[in-house]
Amino acid sequence: MQLSTLEHPVEAILAIPFLIMGFSHLVRPNMWQEFFVSLHSMGERGVIWRSCILELWPAAIIVTFHQQWAWPGIIITLYGHALMAKVALCLLVPKYGLKSLAMAGRYGKKGFRVAGVVLCLLGIFCVCRIVF
Repeated sequence: MQLSTLEHPVEAILAIPFLIMGFSHLVRPNMWQEFFVSLHSMGERGVIWRSCILELWPAAIIVTFHQQWAWPGIIITLYGHALMAKVALCLLVPKYGLKSLAMAGRYGKKGFRVAGVVLCLLGIFCVCRIVF
């Protein structure tokens, strides 16, 4: 299936951050754990930081410009909508966001490595969609 004129740039823009953050999660999970623990210690301000710096911008780009509802492009579209729902929930109900940040201490390196694999897979998926 052909990409629309907007899906191609969205996937090109997201491929690099997905891959960099994904590999970073895989090779430096302690760094990410410390970062999320420090965000949690900030209380609601930490929720704002995490939601706006790491999650809102890719969610907004996908929800605005990547509306592919057929396979396989739907993977990125659903990821973007799920991420936007998470951002909205965390910013509207900060206690949920704090609970999410607290998982960094609970799951440690394993949780960040799983997230790293997901981000790397999303990045590879975007690269494949651009190249092939």
